[in-house]
Amino acid sequence: MDKSQSERYQFNAKGLFEIVPSGDSKGKHTVEFGIMYEQRVERSHVILPRNLWQIARQLTNSHFNNLDFTDSIGVIDLGNGNFVTQYANLVQDKTWADLDPANRTDGQSNFDKNLRAALGAGRKEWIDVDNLTPDQLLLEYFSPTELTNAQIMGYYGYDYLGNTVGGDISFNDFFLEKDADGEYTRRIAPNQPIYTAAYVEDKFLFKDIIFRIGLRVDRYDANTKTLKDPYSLYDALTASEFGGNTPGAVSNNAVVYTDDGTTNGEVRAYRDGAVWYTADGTEVNSPINIFGVDRALPALVTQNDNIQSASFDPNSTFVDAEPTINWMPRLAFSFPISEEANFFAHYDVLAQRPPSNTLATPLTYYYFLDNIQTPDYQFNNPSLRPERTIDYEVGFQQKLSASSAIKMSAYYKELRDMIQSQTFLYAFPSNYDGFGNQDFGTVKGFNFSYDLRRTGNITLRATYTLQFAQGTGSDANSQRGISNRGNLRVIYPLSFDERHRVTGTIDYRYAEGNKYNGPTVGGKQIFANAGINLTVISASGRPYTASLISDPVSDNSGGGSGTRGGINGARLPWNTTLNLRIDKDFTLVEPAKGVKGMYLNVYFRAQNALDQRNTLGVYSFTGSSDDDGYIASARGQAVVNNAISPESYLLSYQWRLLNPGFYTLPRRMYIGALINF
Repeated sequence: MDKSQSERYQFNAKGLFEIVPSGDSKGKHTVEFGIMYEQRVERSHVILPRNLWQIARQLTNSHFNNLDFTDSIGVIDLGNGNFVTQYANLVQDKTWADLDPANRTDGQSNFDKNLRAALGAGRKEWIDVDNLTPDQLLLEYFSPTELTNAQIMGYYGYDYLGNTVGGDISFNDFFLEKDADGEYTRRIAPNQPIYTAAYVEDKFLFKDIIFRIGLRVDRYDANTKTLKDPYSLYDALTASEFGGNTPGAVSNNAVVYTDDGTTNGEVRAYRDGAVWYTADGTEVNSPINIFGVDRALPALVTQNDNIQSASFDPNSTFVDAEPTINWMPRLAFSFPISEEANFFAHYDVLAQRPPSNTLATPLTYYYFLDNIQTPDYQFNNPSLRPERTIDYEVGFQQKLSASSAIKMSAYYKELRDMIQSQTFLYAFPSNYDGFGNQDFGTVKGFNFSYDLRRTGNITLRATYTLQFAQGTGSDANSQRGISNRGNLRVIYPLSFDERHRVTGTIDYRYAEGNKYNGPTVGGKQIFANAGINLTVISASGRPYTASLISDPVSDNSGGGSGTRGGINGARLPWNTTLNLRIDKDFTLVEPAKGVKGMYLNVYFRAQNALDQRNTLGVYSFTGSSDDDGYIASARGQAVVNNAISPESYLLSYQWRLLNPGFYTLPRRMYIGALINF
């Protein structure tokens, strides 16, 4: 019953013109420019159908409170002269549409009301859902809140029944919009982020120096609402609103915390963004120094506010997610340092819209307290900014001969505003895990390449890269285990820190006609337009974090727990891959005046031709890809000895250890043909 839909609307326009001052072609400016607009429209509808029967049982007869002892509907003969009076059910007049969504503990559910109408059953008649057939039940009998309360449904871009809704629905409609029966519709608009960009670049020559100067401006708009304050689900008073004597070091916009969360309480702390102050205005590194094991209680504007209450004002909690504008200059230039050498350099700023963790719907916040009870639940953050990379590179090219050259360059990249898991400690009404633009990193490296253009039958290219990648987080969840200890930022090797990489490509190929120098059979150039291409890729192992304790692989612990050494302090082994391609071109139609030629390329290709079993992953305790060390441990031995069949247990466990994701793919061979015309 799950479904999703994704649409993308994009507009691109670009142009180019040249400026030639006074007819001087050497001073020519080639200007390229363009604009782009993109909007994605994403919808999703997920439901757990097996849970519907359980929810139906719970909601049916929900308005029965007891027996109505004033309404006798019959007498039951128990035999032996004993009789029992049968009374009607005592029912409540109110339906759930009449009650506050935050306090629907009694009254008739919408499902019960609609089911009785469909079955023609009276309000006092008991209905046994398990005796009904599926064709007697419809999803529309439920109200949206009845299904979402059960945590069996999630949706956006659709209504709760799975019907498509448009983008004209506002964020606040989820909390305010009702249908004709007075029940909340709980409609949610599609996810509709907007991305716009414009760029201009000028290429020109100045005193033998070739310049490329440009600027790109990106605007990213999540096009939704987000929490006004990530540390409080409800609107809290600022220092200026609270009044009293605010310490001079504290901003008037800082949130006030009191001992009881009211305006009458004693001030315990102030918070300006993520910076905390004591009551006397002293900045502290962590709020734990103020509250200890106590809860942090902001002075709320509305006491006892409840996001699920009918009186809740969404404007007090949510604001429009602020669009992010990124200015990305580009400067590149090159110039000859001799007749056979050339120097080049560039500076780039690149921005990437948040790749993940940005979608949070009203449902996310409406069930805030329910969600934080879910193990490992993380709240997405619509306020995430684009990730940025600042790139520098310098190098030079040297001609060695008429057909060969070398190229060397050094580069440095700064990774900023990278997305990382974040625990919001002392948030109200509870701590929770979310995401923020907290991480940064650097990538430093050196590239060397040698190129040999076609010389006789051979083309050769060889490259070597030396790289150092360090930072505070390799991906959005790399700090997940320690983020609840505060904002810890430790530099360590990133998971993509590949220290050495060597590649080599050699292509041996025969020409045709007068340029053919291969063997002939009966005057036929049997290898004309045929060749073989070999590519070798060899790379040093990437880092991983070694474990201190061996755990059974069934615990999904990666084969261990605890940390031995530093984070990403161990390395995988080197891996080497050889790829092979043999192909030959055939002319099907000779090119002629007004007629294009047609050519057939027949090839044989083998990836990982030597069938190397390169290691991509290991168990963190042993560093081995086929042994997690658990069976050899004291705990493992105890489990084996207590097994009903130790031999069967060992065989099953060994089978469980085999993880194909720890290795590169085996040799794969392909035969194919391409037609070019």
